[in-house]
Amino acid sequence: MTTTKGPRDALVTGMGFCLPGRTAPTATPEQFWTAVAHGDSFLAQDDGTYFGSVPLDPDSVAARLPEIPPRFVEKYSDIHLYGLLALLEACEDAALDWRAGALSEAAVLAGRNATADAIVDTYLPVLLADTRNISPREARSVLFRNVLNAVMSDVETTQAGLVGATGPSYTLSCGCASSSVLLGNAARMIAAGETEIAVVTGADYWRESRLRQYAELEARSVTGSEPQTATLVDEPMRPYDQRAAGLNYGNGAATLILESRAHARRRGARTYGRLLGQTTTRNAQPNLALDTEGTGAVRAARSCMAGIASPDEIDYVNGAATGDRAFNLMEGNIMPAVFGERAARLPVTVQEAVFGHSGAPLGVIGVAATLQMMGHGHIAPTANCEKPADVCTFDPVPGTQGRPARIDLALSLNYTIGSVASAILLGGTDD
Repeated sequence: MTTTKGPRDALVTGMGFCLPGRTAPTATPEQFWTAVAHGDSFLAQDDGTYFGSVPLDPDSVAARLPEIPPRFVEKYSDIHLYGLLALLEACEDAALDWRAGALSEAAVLAGRNATADAIVDTYLPVLLADTRNISPREARSVLFRNVLNAVMSDVETTQAGLVGATGPSYTLSCGCASSSVLLGNAARMIAAGETEIAVVTGADYWRESRLRQYAELEARSVTGSEPQTATLVDEPMRPYDQRAAGLNYGNGAATLILESRAHARRRGARTYGRLLGQTTTRNAQPNLALDTEGTGAVRAARSCMAGIASPDEIDYVNGAATGDRAFNLMEGNIMPAVFGERAARLPVTVQEAVFGHSGAPLGVIGVAATLQMMGHGHIAPTANCEKPADVCTFDPVPGTQGRPARIDLALSLNYTIGSVASAILLGGTDD
């Protein structure tokens, strides 16, 4: 490893979540780690459906945010509340008093998977509104919700507005790699001196009632052919397992706070680890087909490590398989292409069966889980993986116990059906 410490290194100093939980949303880093460390899963619903639900009480949210008038909170959709709550938890974890202006000059970046449900739920009332009889108050509510949801600048707009941020602020959408790519953007902003502190959030929303209809439509569309991926609603997802058949979706948001080393030191911040590099690539696919060879992800991993670390120095990989056979095969090809014969002994795990396939939050979730593993000296297992599939050319750490291990360097991967791939190299703060 050839990296050295510098004042503009990007350090992770805060984590916050609004993800599925057992009886309440998973919110704090401690709750997050407890679930991940034991391969817990929060996807089974009382009606037999497998979906990562995040129920919210608008009144309790409003009580935590007295700065926002209740009439505005009522107009926020669930995806806004997810993002705001994850931000609040991250600020508390990082000991940042946003009410006192701690984020006034921060970059506020949000990733989103362009989920249709969040848009449709607010755009339909506009189309169906009785413009002759609707009251002025109802009209304002419909239009306000539409502006927030029908454009891709929604979550970061509400976050930046809350903390009074004046730094760079935008939303990025490139599928499941969105927040992973944004973490790289934030690190580059910090390295260039564009900002001292950045908030990166991934948030997404799926309507549970529509997933069954989507799954049925999806099944009909692939009749007679091998599906690239599959939506499951009646059985659990099982990444890397012989029984892998598809994915369960999940709602929520996850936030990381990144600071320059100099900024973190000035305020005596506790740090989780360092983002050493990030690379985004794309396969030369002419359509949305999945490249099961994973050539884009292989290029991203090699480029991310180049000049910093060799493949032999990587202790752990946070994968991106969804519980689908096609993605299992893809990662089975990626690992030996990057790590050679050593891949057979390399631990590669994912957390998707803990919270569900949430889209944009996945990049933040993977990095957060990896940094927690580094700090605890413990590799978390792949949730719901009990019988590793033959295509696993690596160690998926099945079961619920995980194992103790020292992790000095780790790689976190994310990719999409559209063949966008992101790789992040992570290390300790004192590398």
